[in-house]
Amino acid sequence: MSAPVPAPGGIRIGILGVNFGWGPHAALETIISEVRRTAPGYCRVVAFGSEYGRSLMDDVVDEWCAFDGSDYEALTRAAAAQHLDVALVTLEGFAARAFEAAGVRTVFVDLMPFLWHGSDLAVPPLDVSHYLALRLPGLNQDTLDWMRGIRNLRWIGAVVPWQPLDTTRHTHGYAEGNRRAIVTLGGMLGLTTRDTTSYPSLVLPGAVEALLETGFESILIAANTPREDLDAIIAPYRERAEFRFGPLSRTEYRTRVAQSALCLSQPGLMSLLEASSCGTPLIRLPPQNVSGFQQAEIHRIATGAHTGVSWPTEVVDEAVVAQKAAQTEAAGNDYVYGAIAEGLCRHPDATRASVKTQLERLIPECLALPADAWTGLVDKVGSDGAKVTAEVVLDTARAGFAN
Repeated sequence: MSAPVPAPGGIRIGILGVNFGWGPHAALETIISEVRRTAPGYCRVVAFGSEYGRSLMDDVVDEWCAFDGSDYEALTRAAAAQHLDVALVTLEGFAARAFEAAGVRTVFVDLMPFLWHGSDLAVPPLDVSHYLALRLPGLNQDTLDWMRGIRNLRWIGAVVPWQPLDTTRHTHGYAEGNRRAIVTLGGMLGLTTRDTTSYPSLVLPGAVEALLETGFESILIAANTPREDLDAIIAPYRERAEFRFGPLSRTEYRTRVAQSALCLSQPGLMSLLEASSCGTPLIRLPPQNVSGFQQAEIHRIATGAHTGVSWPTEVVDEAVVAQKAAQTEAAGNDYVYGAIAEGLCRHPDATRASVKTQLERLIPECLALPADAWTGLVDKVGSDGAKVTAEVVLDTARAGFAN
């Protein structure tokens, strides 16, 4: 039987990602790219809100609609006015409910099922048409218990393109002359912060000094930080290596990670998964938020790599993070954001020295690990997330044509 024919203009897909860093929008870009590859010329993509990810998603979005992040009734009206066939939402449960209220069957992608507890359990949309959750190692029993209430749950792998390695990644790659490193700082924007300068100002000096001391000659810094601020941070080191920095396109980012001998990354889940899909040796930089601490542990479990840089306790106290996060994720994040800003004012030199010392020890340890350690995260999570989600999105839209 042939597939139902879409309405004139093709399938209309609404998308929305929570405005929290770049990860939710990177996932949307990867999924929609797979949709377009699978059904070229067959869909029109309308993005709602998702301002933090506009630079990442411009190439896959046909139309942008405003959403202020809080007026869900207005979102329902806007979705209805667009005559959507299906909606795709990452991590924004209230938005998923708003699309469903407009009569739009919605695919919700939960990249962080470990995150929801206490009052935050109001976020996951348990009755959404399709709930796709990332198959992460180490999910605790409390998480698995509340997920039993999801009406239509399906587990998926990493939402990244799988790129088979052409060559074995190991220390010989470094020894043969690859002196390229990438430092990934991510989007850094959160629900309650727009500070994209404090974290790099606090962490980059020690990181750059360690890379220079261990022989790296080309350093790419991928960050959502104004160029003039990065220029000022890097100025003391400019003559000692080739530097490039700023946001990268999705395709260029993946290429640069794959080409690098080493990745230093804030422990954002999408950053960790993309480095793992490339097999690139990775050192986890100090976390920027509550989820970063949990994702760093997931990466450690999956890879067996104890290659994480810790905050000095006087800057960010992990015990306090856990205490605050036990109340709500927002309370934990507010503590971390405030502690980083205060640390920049009160402990910049101590932090630089701590980061440098830890990295000078970790870099040779990292490069000495076997190559298969670095694909460990994607090996355990799986690599089918983009493909499966694209199939669910298209099947959900086509099912509507048949009714």
